Amino acid sequence: MVNTCTSCGAIISTGSTTCASCGAPQRRQVSGGGGGFCGSCGTTLISKNAPCPSCGHVKTTFNPQQANSGFCSSCGAALIGKSTTCMKCGYTKTKYNPMTPPQGALYKNEGTGLILSIVLGLFCLNGIGQIYAGKVGRGIGIMIGSWVLIVVGVLTFGIGLIAYLAIFIWQIFDTKKLCREFNEYVSQNGRPPW
Repeated sequence: MVNTCTSCGAIISTGSTTCASCGAPQRRQVSGGGGGFCGSCGTTLISKNAPCPSCGHVKTTFNPQQANSGFCSSCGAALIGKSTTCMKCGYTKTKYNPMTPPQGALYKNEGTGLILSIVLGLFCLNGIGQIYAGKVGRGIGIMIGSWVLIVVGVLTFGIGLIAYLAIFIWQIFDTKKLCREFNEYVSQNGRPPW
């Protein structure tokens, strides 16, 4: 059996702990492994609950290696396949992005944005979701416009409140769209779009 580097694919000698070509650390191989690795020494495991055959570590970590198939454009989590649903956030119409997300990237969670938009919108604070997504000016404009509509609604016995309800619903969808645009831009360019 020929051992290859897990990082660059170069052929490495049996028992080598690092790749001579790229210097990446290598896991020790045991024939008949089940696809997982010991959390202590990195040896291939036979099954999830088996003790490590190399170091005997009993409470070992089962760490199956997944093929790198890109990253979710919504939350940045690694995808199993090119057309799969994100396992972390459930985003189904995700775009395949083979680049690794930059370290320390500030992805915007759509769920958090939606919760901010809905819950705080019920307390007359529309626009907080836009502020969370990085569009501060838009968020403040929506908030001030909403307050004006509430005052007009009280003075006109409800006409302004109908417009407030329309803005409340629109700003929820706008927050979700802005979070997706922000995450796609960060994953492709490594920096925030705005």
